[in-house]
Amino acid sequence: MVNTICLAAAAALGRSAVASAAHSPAPWLMGRNITYPSISNSSGILPCDALKNAGLGDRLLFATDPQYEPQIETWYSENSRLRPYCLVLPQNTEEVSTALMALVNANDGAGDWHIAVRSGGHGYAGSNNIVNGVTIDLAMMNSTSYDQEANLAKIQPGGRWKDIYAELDKHGVTVTGGRDGDVGVGGFLLGGGNSFFSGRMGFGCDSVVNYEVVLANGTIVNANNTTNSDLWRALKGGGSNFGIVTRFDMEALPSRELYYELRYLSANYSDTVVDMVADFTNQDQSFADNALITFYAHNTSVSPDVYIGLIHVNTQGDANAKTAFDKVKDVPALFNESLSQSMAKAAAGSQVPGSTNNIGTTLTFRNNAELLRRAVELNSEWVEKLKQTINPDKLVTFFFFQPLPSYMAQVSRQRGGNMLGLDSVPYNAILWSCGAGVDPSEGEAAFAVAQAETLAFTAQIKELTKSLGGDMDFIYLNYADGSQDPLGNYGAANIQHIRDVAAAYDPTGVFQSRIPGGFKISRVA
Repeated sequence: MVNTICLAAAAALGRSAVASAAHSPAPWLMGRNITYPSISNSSGILPCDALKNAGLGDRLLFATDPQYEPQIETWYSENSRLRPYCLVLPQNTEEVSTALMALVNANDGAGDWHIAVRSGGHGYAGSNNIVNGVTIDLAMMNSTSYDQEANLAKIQPGGRWKDIYAELDKHGVTVTGGRDGDVGVGGFLLGGGNSFFSGRMGFGCDSVVNYEVVLANGTIVNANNTTNSDLWRALKGGGSNFGIVTRFDMEALPSRELYYELRYLSANYSDTVVDMVADFTNQDQSFADNALITFYAHNTSVSPDVYIGLIHVNTQGDANAKTAFDKVKDVPALFNESLSQSMAKAAAGSQVPGSTNNIGTTLTFRNNAELLRRAVELNSEWVEKLKQTINPDKLVTFFFFQPLPSYMAQVSRQRGGNMLGLDSVPYNAILWSCGAGVDPSEGEAAFAVAQAETLAFTAQIKELTKSLGGDMDFIYLNYADGSQDPLGNYGAANIQHIRDVAAAYDPTGVFQSRIPGGFKISRVA
């Protein structure tokens, strides 16, 4: 039961240098002319043969290989399990560079095929995989090390947070990383990264002090606050617009036992929960060591009715911390357990089962108890509409409230700033998200209904926020559906910074056109 609760709650879970760089390409931006010997055992697939010619033949998986389908099944959702011409699984940064150059230069880019890049495979369908093309799968680049002298965790993009925490735990440290242990590193950090430690440390990206990046022409660079600092800042929430990050160097924190409280409540107590969420969100920075996840879920394997799940974490291990969460402690619980455990154990117990066809969306709005109450009512209507078409036993839904206090923007600024655009928001907010998972046995038509109803539901929530004066532009990239526009809501200055940095470091637009997955700055109006 503990794992069930954890799984549910973790589910949703200044450009000073750029001007000169944009107009004066550095030598490392120039293309590198490299030729490879031809081979005789052609696959008949041009980009895959280009990888063979580049010496990466033993890193390839084709649909005819027995390991191909098991690797495809490592993508989280069923609708993300696309089947490319071939997968290439590089094992180090140099091989990423070689693979990228070979693909970009194959037949001078002719043909209707493209490239995808995958870290953990938890993004929306099509963001990290492809049908007509080749996927660069970073799953083999999953090592983690700790530099004690520099107090840095050096993390490769293919790692999963449960493994990263377990390795760092051996050294007595942890990082501001993901809560679901199965989530990968790359997408989480490039999109921001909401963490149990975010109240104190900001988003995960705010703890990245250096990125190792393979640029579109194969050059390997580092980006930090002194070298390529414009790129360093742009990567903090700027997504997949600049290069392939092959290592994240993150500031480490002392590892200690978390206080971790898990509760299931009947939806009959929703008013009490909503008031608690609003009060918790309004707490000042002295409560920053406390984190809260609140969700409403339909899952008949747990309950025949919509139920409420709550997770309260104190990152300092204080079981007696007095917070607004105390308001629900007297409410009768369907299930309740409190425990002390490391971040490594918490993440290992919080791995959401995949293999369903999934859609998820997100919005952000001002913290307002009445708005939250109305949103809960709309959630009930959404679930009932889905159940009219989809077998309730084959359907899972989640609806999340997560506090987004205004002081998090200040924390981010103090740590070098990011692209998320929360700096100008003077009020406390709610990070809202919803998601539906449909068993593949229900068929594509049922999932199409889930998609349509979920997007309509999101539009209803947006209209509700406007009607109550709670509307906000911010859309959190890591929770967004492909139909949404998170980059376009980062604010004019940050949008321009991302544009300038993308043009400076990828002047031929490889990451805009040849690698189309994810949110692209070229598509922002």
